[in-house]
Amino acid sequence: MQNTTDIWTSLLEGKQEALQQLQRTYASKPNGSNTMGLGIAYLWLYQYEQAWEHFHKTITEDSMKGDAFFGMAGVAKWCLGETQQAVSQWRAGLRAKYARASGLGVRMPLLLFFASVVKQPSFKKEMAESLLMEKVKDRRIKNWPGPIALLVLRQINEDEFQSLCRGDSEEDTLVRQWLAEFYRCLIQFEESKLPVLRASMRKLADTNQPKNILLNRIWNEEYFLARHEAGDSEKEKGSPIRAGANR
Repeated sequence: MQNTTDIWTSLLEGKQEALQQLQRTYASKPNGSNTMGLGIAYLWLYQYEQAWEHFHKTITEDSMKGDAFFGMAGVAKWCLGETQQAVSQWRAGLRAKYARASGLGVRMPLLLFFASVVKQPSFKKEMAESLLMEKVKDRRIKNWPGPIALLVLRQINEDEFQSLCRGDSEEDTLVRQWLAEFYRCLIQFEESKLPVLRASMRKLADTNQPKNILLNRIWNEEYFLARHEAGDSEKEKGSPIRAGANR
């Protein structure tokens, strides 16, 4: 049997055998990690309908559901072009029993902020900012990714923000900086300092990264949103961009 690292390496190369292995693993042990892993595999392979069905089933049937399942379900809908359904999932995720960031639950408001900037009729920016304002009142706001809410609301200076971007390892710090850059691009676009998003999103979705970095990125909703907004032409071919993915 392949070990986990080999399976994900094969998946990044677009190999269907890796997907089949993840399906078997999920079937035998449908815990949170395996549930998320299989859903991300579907998203990586552009199988958005399957991703939606998988996450929707989990949301419907799993009493232990967390906001990450709603987040990824919304991503699947967004990538299918069903914007309002994506927003509905992210709004539902606000009420999820288990939230990330030590229970702070800042990810759903950030995704709604994304929607309000990229597809303005889909969600009011004032509502997204209001949700984030409620979150920044929490004393845990400096727990990652809480500082991004402060960044979006312009309530933190650059030096302090950079200090909060530092993780427990260089790899963790790089992923934090990448996520921060995603929201910086949205802020710049909103302020008309960035004429179009596509080039920035393509850079954020670039697969020409060390394998460990790429694997960390794809566990974030923002990776697939960036890839979609980049207008990734590989979608039409039904396989991921593979340049550099097998490092």
